Amino acid sequence: MTDDILERIGELLTTPKPKPESGRGLPRSLKGLISESHLCIDCGFNTNPGCDTRVEAELAFATGKDVPQHYGPESEVYIVRTHIWEAAGMEPYGGCLCIGCLEKRIGRRLKPKDFQRDHPFNALPGTPRLLSRRRGER
Repeated sequence: MTDDILERIGELLTTPKPKPESGRGLPRSLKGLISESHLCIDCGFNTNPGCDTRVEAELAFATGKDVPQHYGPESEVYIVRTHIWEAAGMEPYGGCLCIGCLEKRIGRRLKPKDFQRDHPFNALPGTPRLLSRRRGER
């Protein structure tokens, strides 16, 4: 991204906008809510090809555009328990890991109990590899 695009994003996020009639404004920052990048930081696999990154989503919100969200058989979107993420050497929102790279880092195959129970991301469709781990299949 060029500096002028980044500057424009900054302007859009900080310029006051009239609030909708409902009184609810749109978020100025989605930091900590949407990933900075969906690429696995170890191998480069796109874990969430149908969704915008944080900067793309903020720009879309700021300009009143829709933020497309698509999850399918090519997605590896999940939330594991905090101790699993930390065992992989990761910090909250410290980047994305595909299932294979997460397993390499922790030295074992993921089990259903490793995923945060009742988190909505863990009910999304995904790659066969992700689904097999969530179900405990070999």
